[in-house]
Amino acid sequence: MSVGVGGLWELGWSAPISEADLWRYPARDFAVDRWCMSPVSGIFNKHVVEYEHVEDLLEANRDLTIVFVDEHAEVELGDFEHPDDAFYMFGKANSTPYPHFARDGDLAVRFDTVSGTQGLVWPHQALAIVLYDREVKGRGNNGN
Repeated sequence: MSVGVGGLWELGWSAPISEADLWRYPARDFAVDRWCMSPVSGIFNKHVVEYEHVEDLLEANRDLTIVFVDEHAEVELGDFEHPDDAFYMFGKANSTPYPHFARDGDLAVRFDTVSGTQGLVWPHQALAIVLYDREVKGRGNNGN
């Protein structure tokens, strides 16, 4: 199984140099094979591959099933069956690549919060929630 994650830097709310570790450590802990971000920030981080355009980031990862994580997706995480080989794509505050870049065959998932609010979870936090769900459902990289 292969797992990738992608996102959009929070330019304005944060800075890639400080945001990078917020993505890197959950990705490492859940054995993510590839981590990609957009746009190119200019930081040096050997763990991330940056793309100037979201379209290029997605195209480079189409060997995996693209799964958009978005608060407006129809499928709730509890009902979601994770593909064996998946690339999870996240947006950022006030911007989402879904549905602008979704193609036929791509998937989309959301998770509901206890309070019922939407869009108040940072993408790197959503990453940890989604990858934990993947692990619990037995789709993690270690095959458990």
